[in-house]
Amino acid sequence: MAESVPLPDSNRERAVQVTELFRSHNRTLVRFLQAKLHDPQEAREIAQEAYVRLLELERTGAVGFLRAYLFKIASNLAIDRLRSRNTRERIDAHCPDFIEGLVQEGPVEREVFAADEMRVFWDCLAELPEPYRRSFVLHRIDNLPTSEIGRKIGKSERMVRRYLAYALAYCRHRLNGMAPAAAVECMDLEMKAHE
Repeated sequence: MAESVPLPDSNRERAVQVTELFRSHNRTLVRFLQAKLHDPQEAREIAQEAYVRLLELERTGAVGFLRAYLFKIASNLAIDRLRSRNTRERIDAHCPDFIEGLVQEGPVEREVFAADEMRVFWDCLAELPEPYRRSFVLHRIDNLPTSEIGRKIGKSERMVRRYLAYALAYCRHRLNGMAPAAAVECMDLEMKAHE
């Protein structure tokens, strides 16, 4: 049986101080975070992460200082979580049809895979050359007609339609697991076949 290694005095002192903070202030901290996040589960997760960060501090001070620092850490983590949530909501709002096709009623695993596919989709879109990506965003997210997109990017309507077809097909190949180079090669062959 492995012998436990004693913590250095500063680590032990810090652990005792953080344990005392938890006992005295955890309920208040979680309520503070719930008011910011409007989600009890997220509030508990952020509180736990704040305690972990506090334990990782190099230097400790008075318990009063640690309490203030704990709430500051938690507040910053909550702000980061809200920003992340807002970004996800904006992306989801811009492409609801695509998301609805990915996320169906069903087990949690399906939702996790759908979220991963959505991330891969946006990564795939970022791999495309600027006119392809911009045409796709203007058409699918901003709902602009191809004629207006052509005026905006200085290309013909026919070229914009070609960009859109290429972008959609490229993203489809990538979502099906094709590597970027293989997807480009496949797209080139498909485009030559249609010329």
